[in-house]
Amino acid sequence: MMVGCCNSPKVKLYCEHSALTKAIKKLNRNGKVMLMHFPYDLCSHSPKKRRIAIPSTGAQHQDLRLPISDLPGRIADYSGSSKLAAILRIIGDKNRQDALHIDTAFKNGCAAFITCDSENILIYRVDLEQLLGIRFFHPDQHSDLEQFVDSVVCS
Repeated sequence: MMVGCCNSPKVKLYCEHSALTKAIKKLNRNGKVMLMHFPYDLCSHSPKKRRIAIPSTGAQHQDLRLPISDLPGRIADYSGSSKLAAILRIIGDKNRQDALHIDTAFKNGCAAFITCDSENILIYRVDLEQLLGIRFFHPDQHSDLEQFVDSVVCS
């Protein structure tokens, strides 16, 4: 995605529900980013500040956690990413929901992925970044995330 300083599109950031901090919300309000999410996890909801992403093809009906009428796009749009199998090899088959989040971020063209999950996702950040070209951040790395967004917007 080619992005410039003037009239540039927003940088897409996939933000897991537990990672949505006040600092991330502020970054969204500044207009540089578009926060995306899909509620795969129980008790995760998507405030109006985040856009519902088109889910990964690996998602099963019980993963979707939304009424059919609230699902984005068309079911035909739920084609698979060629990277899902590789994501699962990296983070492990037992972490399927985490893989669905990551694959969804990739499918939706997100530049970064924000998560608090150090055990199942961030520990594999280097391999995932090399595979997908997506940067991975913990919400505590807000200043690094903000610098990254600025570098994408003004490149």
